[in-house]
Amino acid sequence: MGVNMSVEIETGVVDFDANTAAWLEQYKSAQVKIKELQEVADVARAHIERALGDNQLGMFLNRPVVRYTFVETRRFDTKRAREILPIQVIEALEIVSTSRRFSLVNEDN
Repeated sequence: MGVNMSVEIETGVVDFDANTAAWLEQYKSAQVKIKELQEVADVARAHIERALGDNQLGMFLNRPVVRYTFVETRRFDTKRAREILPIQVIEALEIVSTSRRFSLVNEDN
């Protein structure tokens, strides 16, 4: 059996080999299953939250099984800061980061 290799066909574009294409199909299949299971989990959680009401601890057979606690978070309001702070301050505090976003290309396009 020969070795499959993905080939760069132009700068920034690679043509996948059969092995990578098979992994892509596995990924798509797993994403469908995850979506289906997430829908089930969301419905189950809604029922549990409804049963908890305003309570923070759920018990079953005299054992704690779920917590539904209040959490306070603080966030920096960048939009508001831009409205009230000079641009020099914003630029001095702003940090730019680069990351990669993985997404499937819509096959209809």
